[in-house]
Amino acid sequence: MFTFGNTVLPVSETLQPFAENSIPFYRFHLLGRFAELEHRVFTRLGGTSLPPFASLNVSYDTGDDALRVQENLHRIRNATECSSFIYARQSHSSNLVVLREYPHLDSRVDYPLHGKDGFFTQLPGLLMMIKVADCQAILLYDPAKRVAGIIHAGWRGSVKNIAGKAIQLMVSQFNCNPPDIIAGVGPSLGPCCSEFRNWKQDLPPTFSRFQVRANYFDFWGITEVQLTESGVPRKNIEIAGLCTKCHPEVFYSYRGEGKTGRFAVAVSIKDG
Repeated sequence: MFTFGNTVLPVSETLQPFAENSIPFYRFHLLGRFAELEHRVFTRLGGTSLPPFASLNVSYDTGDDALRVQENLHRIRNATECSSFIYARQSHSSNLVVLREYPHLDSRVDYPLHGKDGFFTQLPGLLMMIKVADCQAILLYDPAKRVAGIIHAGWRGSVKNIAGKAIQLMVSQFNCNPPDIIAGVGPSLGPCCSEFRNWKQDLPPTFSRFQVRANYFDFWGITEVQLTESGVPRKNIEIAGLCTKCHPEVFYSYRGEGKTGRFAVAVSIKDG
C-alpha cells in the first residue's frame, strides 16, 4: 500500500507509485526500464489549488485561480530534472507537433501552443506535458531512435485515430520501426464508467465491438487495437487500468465531478 498524506494511491499491474519533492506520481514498468527516459503520471495531489480544483490542477481553463495554476506548473517542472517545458491548450484534435528546437516560454502567456494534442521530440531535457481528467494520455517511446512522444486522446481523438496517427508520425518524421515502440496508456475513463448515450451518432460503427454493455464502451481496448494495427506489438503496450471516475480522491474526473481540475502526464528524454 502506498499513501500520500491520508490518501491511499491505487496500484495496478503496470503502474508503480512514487513520491518526490512532496509530489506523488506513477511510472509505467516498461517505460521505466529505460534510464534515459523520464516520465511521470501525476495525480491531483501535491498542489496549491482550492476545491473544487484541489490541488495540483494544471489547467488555466477550468476557472481556477491563474496564480495557483502557475505555481502548480512550477511544481510539475521542479519534480523533474528537465531544462525546458512545453504544453498546449488542447482541442480534442489530431494535431501533433514535432519539436526540433527548444521552445521559449513566456510566463505571461497561459498556453505557448494552441489546438495541439501531442508532442514528439528527440531533444534531451524537454519535458512535454498533457493535461487530462478522464481522457487518455498516451506515452510513446522508441528506444532505438530515442524518440519520445505524448498524446491526448479523448473519445473524439479516438474517433480520429490519434493513436494510429501518432505512430505514423514517428515513422515518417523519425524513421521509427513500430515494433520498437513502447506505449503507456494513462489513468482515464474505464469501460466501467465510459457511457455514451448518443453513441450511434458520436462513434463509428467499428467501435461497436468494444461495447461492453448498453451505452458503455472500452476505450482502453480501442486504443490498444489502434496501436497494434499500426504495428506496435501488444507486449509493448501497458494500460494503466485505473479509472479516473472511480478514483476521484487521486485523479480529476470531468465525468464524475463536472467542475474540476486537470492532472498532468509528462515525458522527456533526460539531459546527458
